[in-house]
Amino acid sequence: MFNQCTCTRLRRLTRRITSIYDRHLLPDELTISQYSLLSRVGRHGSIANIRLAAEMGMDRSTLSRNIKPLMTAGWIATVDMPPDEHVDKRSFGLTLSTAGKAKLDAARHNWVEAQLEIDGLLGEDMHAALSGMIDDAYERLQEA
Repeated sequence: MFNQCTCTRLRRLTRRITSIYDRHLLPDELTISQYSLLSRVGRHGSIANIRLAAEMGMDRSTLSRNIKPLMTAGWIATVDMPPDEHVDKRSFGLTLSTAGKAKLDAARHNWVEAQLEIDGLLGEDMHAALSGMIDDAYERLQEA
């Protein structure tokens, strides 16, 4: 009935795509995961760690492990959040530092180059179809 696990197939694809982004971001000493976190925090200005974890599709402990090197590097800093953003005693705000903004700006060109390579390999139609399917699948699985 089932020839291959959906998870296995998706992980194989994401590993391949991740390797392309990571290769392009190597001169910036970033991985695509780190770039994505910097970018998401940068888009918000400041964001509660719990909200960031939810937006990234991570649990809080995974986010903490992934954000720690960015904080150690001085690219992400903690900030106070408004009381309505606090979920519990472990919630705190995150923001890009000046160095984090500079790192993100410097890496953006290499991220664009990775995106262009992937778009070129997939082609416009497949890229659009894949993006639509990913977004649709994510939304459907959120409801489960």
